[in-house]
Amino acid sequence: MSSLKFKTLCFFSVILFSIPIFSQKKQVDFKVDYKSFLSKHDMLWDVVPDKWQTAPYTGNGNVGFLFYQTKKKGNNVMSVYVGRHDYYDHREAKTKDEEMLWIKRSRLPLGHFDLVSKGKVIGVDMRLSLWNAELTGTITTSKGTYEIRGFTHSEKDIIYFETNAGKDEKIEMTWYPEAPIPPVYEALENGGGPKGSAWDKMRATHLEMPPKPTFSSKNGYDFCYQPLFNNRGETTTGWKITGNPSGKQQLITSVHHSYPEHNSLEIVTKNLTVAEKLMEENSFVTSHQKWWHDYYPLSFLTINDAEKESFYWIQMYKLASAVRGNGPILDLMGPWYNRTFWPMVWGDLNVQLIYWTHLTANRMSIGESLPNNIDKYAENLEGNVPDRWKNSAAVAALLPQDLIAYNGAKVPDMLAWMLNDYWLHCKFAGDDIRMRDKLFPILKKTVNSYLNYIKENPVDSNDGKIHIKNSWSPEYKPGHGQDINFTLALIRWSCQTLIDINNEHALNDPLLKEWEYLLDNLVEFQIDENGLRIGKDIPFSLPHRHYSHLLAFYPLMVISPENEADKKLLRTSLDHWLDVTFNSGIAIKAMPVTGYTATGASSMYACLGDAEKAYYYLDFLIKHKNISSTTMYAEGKSNPVIESPLSFTTSLHDMMLQSWGGKIRVFPASPKKWEDVAFHDLRTQGAFLVSAKKVNGTTEFVSIKSLKGNICTVQIDIKNPKFYINGKERFIKKGKDGFYTIDLKVNESVIITSKDISNVNLTIEELPKSDDEINLFGYSSRTKRLPSHQYYSSFQND
Repeated sequence: MSSLKFKTLCFFSVILFSIPIFSQKKQVDFKVDYKSFLSKHDMLWDVVPDKWQTAPYTGNGNVGFLFYQTKKKGNNVMSVYVGRHDYYDHREAKTKDEEMLWIKRSRLPLGHFDLVSKGKVIGVDMRLSLWNAELTGTITTSKGTYEIRGFTHSEKDIIYFETNAGKDEKIEMTWYPEAPIPPVYEALENGGGPKGSAWDKMRATHLEMPPKPTFSSKNGYDFCYQPLFNNRGETTTGWKITGNPSGKQQLITSVHHSYPEHNSLEIVTKNLTVAEKLMEENSFVTSHQKWWHDYYPLSFLTINDAEKESFYWIQMYKLASAVRGNGPILDLMGPWYNRTFWPMVWGDLNVQLIYWTHLTANRMSIGESLPNNIDKYAENLEGNVPDRWKNSAAVAALLPQDLIAYNGAKVPDMLAWMLNDYWLHCKFAGDDIRMRDKLFPILKKTVNSYLNYIKENPVDSNDGKIHIKNSWSPEYKPGHGQDINFTLALIRWSCQTLIDINNEHALNDPLLKEWEYLLDNLVEFQIDENGLRIGKDIPFSLPHRHYSHLLAFYPLMVISPENEADKKLLRTSLDHWLDVTFNSGIAIKAMPVTGYTATGASSMYACLGDAEKAYYYLDFLIKHKNISSTTMYAEGKSNPVIESPLSFTTSLHDMMLQSWGGKIRVFPASPKKWEDVAFHDLRTQGAFLVSAKKVNGTTEFVSIKSLKGNICTVQIDIKNPKFYINGKERFIKKGKDGFYTIDLKVNESVIITSKDISNVNLTIEELPKSDDEINLFGYSSRTKRLPSHQYYSSFQND
């Protein structure tokens, strides 16, 4: 190279590296070591778990296990309680009116492996790793110790459990199947349960039990085959134990339930064979862990409130352990069976709350099981109405996995509310095609059921309005009557949603005029000086854990706080509900058994912008004695009800980020206590990913990425904000409503801050914690601070 060329090159190099590179846009700098971060939220045990509420748990949406001791088996026994999420009975009903779902179509118990040690169990030291979704630890006995390791494979229906016995110990593993007796039938047989015509009829019904299981062995595997009554369904449990009971031994087990197919043995055999092959290739553990390591980084949240942060991340673990997109609808137990009086899916609130959890958390795939199963069993929903109701659909308040649950000639409220969850899933996913092609047809048939009901049950009135003769406000007593607000809210939401989809996609549906007529002429919500009533003739005057009469507010937002008059109405209604429920003389009957009252209140106050009240009820939930130290939840001490702790995450999301009404609200109800907050890639309706950070109570920045190119309308708490798109500042005018409208292309982001972009700290990382602020849940000396630690220590499961 000539001297001149070299000097020229050097000259331009100096110019190049001296010029600021404005073309490089600044982005959110996400710096989180999930392994380290989640280890601070691992659950620990130094107290022997002796019931499902205090037990460690793992699962993959289909199968899972709990690990605990039951005294009636002896103090030298710890048990791996195996569960299968879709293990339901399939007994036929003579007629639709005689389905008796409680006793003929419910979840069934499966069985457990007993780990029998030579010595009595006198102590434990166990850790449930969230990052690896794995239980490890040491069991101390009067003779010595043995180590354990167990997990449910994330993608294969295989449970792995390992023991390593120390000197003078020996661990024998044995499978004990449980008889597939419907738990409610068992309770009624023993004289339990409510009284009344339907209950007395079930109590008088004799159910013939299926044959006992048969055991077999083949190719080194052991099998337990359990046919159900009349050969309608079957379940096979298969396992293999290798190693030395006096040293290290390994258990692999698989469970499959099949109906109407009869292939459970073949599937279990295949599962076990695949597991052994993966072990030979040294990829069994790594393939399990990879799923979880890909799952957690989908979003991130940290707050300077270690207890709330920890509770939140345990719910993220629990959710993915309990449900998967290709699996069954998440019922009240997930893979973790316990004898219960509510052994199926509940559609009058429980399933709806469950399927809010994944949305803002940006964990969309695992929440697809509800819409997927509604699509799969759409024809069954049509069979839940009288034959004379053509092109109509409904479902009863309690339902098995196949959604066969006759609703009769009643309003289809439960299905309409479930379809609101389907709609929310589509809105957060930005999936307009699924909304048009899948949701729209079944929602049409649901509204047809409303139209059929109205036609068959006319109400004479002088106001020219359409009235609903008789429906139910769930759980309120007396909750049946005319013009029930719960029903009115669902009719209005359903009709408006059909109209919106029809108009957006230019479908020109022939029923459009009927929806518009019903919407325009439906009777107004029933209101008095205390706000929303239960119905026309029923004021809200009794303690009530359910917020069914407030559904028009939350979650439907048929009445929203966007104008002051409606906001005042909603605040009055909410305050009155909680005042009567908490403070009246008979409130004690309503509150001890409920957690979703607290989370519902928290979310509604968050939507009203009352951060401190929202925080109060969020905190109330954690201190509720029925929320166990492992964050499980029971009503009546032993009935699993999974939705309440999961709905804690929805309330926390609502405090951080809201997106109802087509508008995004960032930090709409962040309490003063949370001075430092950061979240990354939380999702909103319209398919936006939002990241944001508060430092010392002030919002440092908000970043919004559009996944679908929809118009972004956002409200922020930043004074004189600057908007940066592709590294360049853009002028965005504030609307009269206080929102900013930003046109973002697909995968384009905007950063909003009060500072020049070069001076903004765009780093998101975990907030520090002291040693006293880590590992706050499980069953240990650290959980003694929780009322539930003492509550669940005080009784034994039956």
